[in-house]
Amino acid sequence: MIRARLLLTMHKFGQGGADRVAVHLASGFAEAGKDVVIARMRTDREGEAALGSLCNPAVKLATAGEPLGSRKLELARGLPMIVRRIWAERPHVVLATSNNIGLVTALATFLVPRSGIRFAFKTTNPVIRPRDSSKIARWYRRRLYAFIFSRFDRILPLTHAEQRTLTALYPQHAHKLQTVLNPYVSDAMLADFAPQTPACDAPRTIVALARMMPQKRLDLLITAFARMRRRQDRLVIVGEGPERVAIERLIAQLGLSKRVELAGFVSDVVPWLRKADLFALSSHYEGLPAAVIEALATNCPVVTTDCFDGAALLLRAAPHCAVVPRGDADALAAALDRGLDYSERPTCLRAIARQYGMAAAIESHLSILDGLAAAAQAERPGEVHDGIKRALN
Repeated sequence: MIRARLLLTMHKFGQGGADRVAVHLASGFAEAGKDVVIARMRTDREGEAALGSLCNPAVKLATAGEPLGSRKLELARGLPMIVRRIWAERPHVVLATSNNIGLVTALATFLVPRSGIRFAFKTTNPVIRPRDSSKIARWYRRRLYAFIFSRFDRILPLTHAEQRTLTALYPQHAHKLQTVLNPYVSDAMLADFAPQTPACDAPRTIVALARMMPQKRLDLLITAFARMRRRQDRLVIVGEGPERVAIERLIAQLGLSKRVELAGFVSDVVPWLRKADLFALSSHYEGLPAAVIEALATNCPVVTTDCFDGAALLLRAAPHCAVVPRGDADALAAALDRGLDYSERPTCLRAIARQYGMAAAIESHLSILDGLAAAAQAERPGEVHDGIKRALN
């Protein structure tokens, strides 16, 4: 058996959980003895400063160029680069690491040999989002992903609930679907620490880890925070994004400037989660949010909207955790109040997160990618023969 070569496609090294996961995966694959290349559609200085330090030096990095100010333009420019990298690297498996890179990777399959290469696609967000409410929007999204899925050999959802949803939507592709675990939880997150136990009437801290963009509905979280009966607590939002000015304006309008902190983007979220008394997620839709798993790994209770398949199942037995309807500020406010009604930090939440540890999650992916690579290698008889000769020598 020869050394498998893997090419991962992604938009950029950004602030999102999917980007961090892709880097963890690439590093894990390299440590497992694979030759790994990450092909990015654009550079991102802030993201590269944060994620570059997490990336194994053995991983080869390629980029299509500087930002163009439009993701659609960057993806269009990136298509020839993906094709060039496939021709140059001759990977056994190409892995599209998130929804936003699926279409351009699917288009690349028309411009490279299909024999001796397998293509896999991770669905990191719902293919039909709650905002796709009109019949035309839903028809378009359904047709779009039917085309994308047709170009891939494997489709990798993040939860069994999402796999069931995709099976119902696309029964013709059911045989391609295999759920994988994402590598969210590091050893540092699971390390023991001594949380402070605040007095009953002491201010508590709610933390949100989120890019400031419409999907994350931080306006809903801030509105809910303003409606809480507890008036002494603080809200810290860790992240950056295009909605920062609008968020600052809303905070001022609600008179919360002294109680809400915008901490900006940080590369290490563990210190914030350890200081938090409660983690909040207010998104409109998600795949399986990394931040929720990371919070659980530090035994931080979670209050979330029902923005991802399996939210209620994940948190059903978790103390001081709650799932509330999307878009309901009053329900979110009440859940935040209840979530802070404890005297000692729970110690059992990290057990939920352990299954998303680095080693288990990387093995979850490799159990599928190795099979695809073996099938690709079987279609390259000369390459297999050369690999055997090198091993014997």
